[in-house]
Amino acid sequence: MSDLSYTPAFAPTDWIDNVHRIQADGTNGFNVRFDAIQADLQQAAAVVSEINTAIGRPVGVPTGQQLLTPGLDLVSTPNSVIGGWTYDETGAAHPDAGSAGGSAVMGLSLPADIRLVSFRAIGLFAGGATSLNILLLRIPLSEASATPDRLAEITNSTSVFTNPYDITVPVDTAFAAVDPDTFRYYIALSTGFVQDSSATSLATVQLAYTAS
Repeated sequence: MSDLSYTPAFAPTDWIDNVHRIQADGTNGFNVRFDAIQADLQQAAAVVSEINTAIGRPVGVPTGQQLLTPGLDLVSTPNSVIGGWTYDETGAAHPDAGSAGGSAVMGLSLPADIRLVSFRAIGLFAGGATSLNILLLRIPLSEASATPDRLAEITNSTSVFTNPYDITVPVDTAFAAVDPDTFRYYIALSTGFVQDSSATSLATVQLAYTAS
């Protein structure tokens, strides 16, 4: 919150007995003085309104759009066919080579009382036959077998990838309100037809959000 201040502007000239004739109009009349008092009260009311808004805002909830850039903490989910993801010396993650590529998930700890605006991913993309899917998902805490809600997706089938890529997509407004007491939030990655593991990567994910 910016600094608040109130500086009274009403500074009347004193009337002097047996000198001034009290009148309604004129530069020293009742009307101009009452108008000045009214303007001062309106300014004071505006400052009180700002104070009331600031007091009513929950502590710790930011105003305006904010950015959250979590560190990559991928957990590979390989099976007999699909590989996983590994980190390089810079902390970027790369999928295993192979026709099935690699899969991984990453849990997200999100604050309550925010609305997600956009989802961003940065990394390398080999192109060609390689596929890359980066999904932002949520699933009910009480229904582990439920179908996850897809908040946003960055895939080479729906977005234009360059190399390196830096892609931002909007979050589905139907799922934008964050409720960590009801849902678990996470990112899921999958790839396919990876010929060179070093040529495809995920280096950064970022979420933009506003207060609810």
